Amino acid sequence: MSETVKIGEREVSLSAPASLTIRHEIVSAAGDNWRRSFGAALGACWRGLGRPKIKYARCDYNPLKYGGEVIDELLDRGEDISEIITAGGVAFNLLAADLIGEKEVAEVSDFTEQKEDSIS
Repeated sequence: MSETVKIGEREVSLSAPASLTIRHEIVSAAGDNWRRSFGAALGACWRGLGRPKIKYARCDYNPLKYGGEVIDELLDRGEDISEIITAGGVAFNLLAADLIGEKEVAEVSDFTEQKEDSIS
C-alpha cells in the first residue's frame, strides 16, 4: 500500500519499509512521543526525491531520535510543521496498518469478555 502527500510544493510518495522491525519500533514509540514517532514514520516511508538525508542507522536505530532529526531537517528547509505532522500521520498509519491486520483485530475483539449485568 502506498499514499501520496503534499509537503510544501512537493508531492511525496509514501510506502512502508520492508523491515518489520523498523515498522514495529516506530509504531511502538508513539506512546512515548507521537510527534517524533510521526516524524520517524515520515522519514522511513518517504520514497523518491527530497527524502530527508538523516539515516535511521545514524540515530542508533532510535525511532524518537530519528523522528526529531527528520522534523528538524524539514523545518530547516522551510517546510510547515502542520504539513510535516499531517504527512507523518499518514505515514504512521501505513506502518500501523501493516502491523495490525483484520485477523489480529478479530482475535483481540474475541478475547475481550462481555461484562454480565449486575443487580445491585
